[in-house]
Amino acid sequence: MPLIALRVFRNPTHQIQRGLAFLLVLFSLTGMLSSAWAADEDKSIDLRLFGQNVVGDYDGCHLAFWQHNKTPGSDKFSYVFYAPYNDGEELPAWMKVGKTVYELTRQDGVQTDQPELEELRLYRDPDATFTVLVEVKEQHVADNNIFVDKAKLTITQSKHFPFVISVKGGVVCPQLEDTQDNSADAGSGLYGDAIQLGEALEFDALAAVPAGVLQSVKRDAPDCQPANTTGFGRRFAITDEMTLWEVPCNLYARTGSSVFVTALNSNPAYSNVLIFPAVPDHGDGDDFYEIRAPQVTPQTAMVRSEYYDGDGSCGSYSSYQLRVVEGEALEFFLIEYREKPTCDGVQGEARNFPLIYSAQ
Repeated sequence: MPLIALRVFRNPTHQIQRGLAFLLVLFSLTGMLSSAWAADEDKSIDLRLFGQNVVGDYDGCHLAFWQHNKTPGSDKFSYVFYAPYNDGEELPAWMKVGKTVYELTRQDGVQTDQPELEELRLYRDPDATFTVLVEVKEQHVADNNIFVDKAKLTITQSKHFPFVISVKGGVVCPQLEDTQDNSADAGSGLYGDAIQLGEALEFDALAAVPAGVLQSVKRDAPDCQPANTTGFGRRFAITDEMTLWEVPCNLYARTGSSVFVTALNSNPAYSNVLIFPAVPDHGDGDDFYEIRAPQVTPQTAMVRSEYYDGDGSCGSYSSYQLRVVEGEALEFFLIEYREKPTCDGVQGEARNFPLIYSAQ
């Protein structure tokens, strides 16, 4: 689609200058107010990256900005801001905060007289919850598309700290996307990309577990009683900045249980107790955080549990994999579940029990 279809209007130079000045004054006032509120209460904006989970099947011309070190297509979640076009007109843009997708419309009247994006653009959602200032720093035109090589988005919300993010992007039509830094040919990743953990490092006392991690267990897994266990557990490096802790939870007649917690190495108070998903259409259907006798395979981030009941001829087998999901968070995915509910005296390995669920 030719660039002219995007309808870049022309305005006199003095109108552009007045418009830019208006934006700068308006945003300066917004920034000062946000700083004043932040002094009273520290609140951050929970901005989330998104991909096809928000964009869906739309494949027309669009204005988009993605995190500067991500690539649409090869990274499942990369977009910060996405505005589809219809007959050359820019429609409301999409931005995701928390679990909500907000629509934002352009507020300023500034239009460049060149085939490029304006240096400043201002957007806001209908309820005026969020204001987004787009600052385009470097851009170029190629094959009738506009490519933004360097830009910054500043997002403000009442009584929250401004969120500033470096981005790339541009105005692109799908039939021309193959010129855009190979982003269209990079392939798409699976939802929930698997990771690899570092080698297991064992500990034999709860004193080895950061206080912030134990506090998370107490808060989010209240049925766990680590102090009543032997204190044995393991930890696995996720990255240089983050660790996966296997914390002892409870002791039972046959075996013990554990919970898994991710924590920042620099500040373990920022930790999260991971949830194991329930088996679909089976049992009580509730997710849980306590898993019995876990066996961890670091190379594939797999966690398996074999549980035997009665005379040992019945029980269950489950396997989960830790994967990266939206917002670069980590979640366990159920891979397989087997169960033999009735003990018949015929003993065998739990991984050979009747199959109840498989993700394959």
